[in-house]
Amino acid sequence: MRAPHAPRRGRPLATRIGVAGSLAVMAWAPAAAAAPPPCGGTPQIADAAGDGHHSNTDITAAWLSEQAGRVQAVIQPRVAVWEPAHEDSDAAGFALLFETGGSTRYVRAEAPRGAPVRFDHGTWTPAGGFASAGPTTGEAVGGPGGTVTIDVPGLAAGTLLTQLRVLTYDGGDAAGPHWVDRAPGGVGPDEPAFGADYVVGACAAGGSGPGPGGGPATTTAVVLDARRRVVGGGRTALTGRVLPARAGVAVAVTATARGARVRRAVTQADGTFSLLLALRETTRVRAVAEGIGSQTRTITVASTVRIRARGERVTGRVRPALPGRVLLLRRGAVEPAATARPRDGRFRIRLRDPRPGRYQAVFIPSGGRAERSTSKLEVIR
Repeated sequence: MRAPHAPRRGRPLATRIGVAGSLAVMAWAPAAAAAPPPCGGTPQIADAAGDGHHSNTDITAAWLSEQAGRVQAVIQPRVAVWEPAHEDSDAAGFALLFETGGSTRYVRAEAPRGAPVRFDHGTWTPAGGFASAGPTTGEAVGGPGGTVTIDVPGLAAGTLLTQLRVLTYDGGDAAGPHWVDRAPGGVGPDEPAFGADYVVGACAAGGSGPGPGGGPATTTAVVLDARRRVVGGGRTALTGRVLPARAGVAVAVTATARGARVRRAVTQADGTFSLLLALRETTRVRAVAEGIGSQTRTITVASTVRIRARGERVTGRVRPALPGRVLLLRRGAVEPAATARPRDGRFRIRLRDPRPGRYQAVFIPSGGRAERSTSKLEVIR
C-alpha cells in the first residue's frame, strides 16, 4: 500500500488495474443535482474534511439509498471536480467497499482527465486490489455539493452489508494506487474504522423492510453520535438511535484504545439511547444492536499542560494523566531548558541556572495516545 505522495510519473492506471475495457462510461453533469437521500436520513459514512490531501478525492460523506427502487451508493467529496489532481495521473478513483457473503465487494467511479466518468463493480483484496466483474451505471455531478451516484448490482433484499468504507486514489504505479483518503479514517486501506452496517430493503417502499437474511424486521440501522475531540479527557456523552425506533433494544458500545471495553444501554420508546464514557486517550467507539453496527467514531483526546514558576522551581500538571515527556522551553530557544516525565499527572522541574525570561511547557503523550499540548507563558525573573 502506498502512503501520501509527491508528484510522480507512474504506469497508466488502466494498464495497472486491467479493467479499462469493462468500465461503463457516463458523462458527468456540470451543475449540482439532488442525490438520492440516505436510508434513515443519516449517511452510513461521515468523515472529517481535510484529511485527504487532494480536495476532490477528500471524502466527507457516503451513503446507500433505495429511493430509486434499487440500491445505489452515493459518495460526496469535499470538492466535486471529476478529474485527477496530479498532472501525471491518468485517473482519480472513488470506490465504496463492503463485506457480504464472505468477500469484499466494491462499486467504483473512475474520473479520467478530459473524458467522462466511468463505473464498474467487483471484488477487492488487500493483495490483489480491485478485480472488476464488469461495468455498472452511475452519474457524477460537479459543482457545490456535487456527488457521484453508483448503482450497486446483485443484492437481494435482506442482505447484510458490513464494513462499509470509501477508498480514493489519484493515479498509481506498479506498487498500487496512490491512496488519498479513507472514509471513515485516515488514508490507506488498513485502518479498523468502518461505516454503519446496512440491510438491503430496509428502506424499500417506505417501510422498515426485512431483517438480515429476509427474516422478520428487527434493527436495520444503528446511528452513533459522539464528539470528535475532547480536551483534557474526562467523561463524555455518547448518544444514538436504532431503526426502526422502539423501546427495550439492548445496545453494546465498544470503546477501543489500548484495549477494548464494553458499555451497555437500552433504547427508549423513540429508539434513542445514551451513556457516559470516561476517556483518558484517543478512542474508537462503535455501537451494535441485534447484530447491526454503527459507524466507527474516533474521539480524539487533546491533552492540556499548565505550569507555575517560582524562581528556579517549576511545577506543573497535565491532563489526562498519561505517561509522556514535558519539555520546558525558554521563549525563542531551540533546545529545551529542562525535561521531565509526569507522574500521576504532575511534574516538577528545578532549573540549575535559570535565565530570566518567558517559559512554556510542551507535553508529548507517549505513543500518540493523546494530542500534544503547550502551556501558557510563565515568567521566570
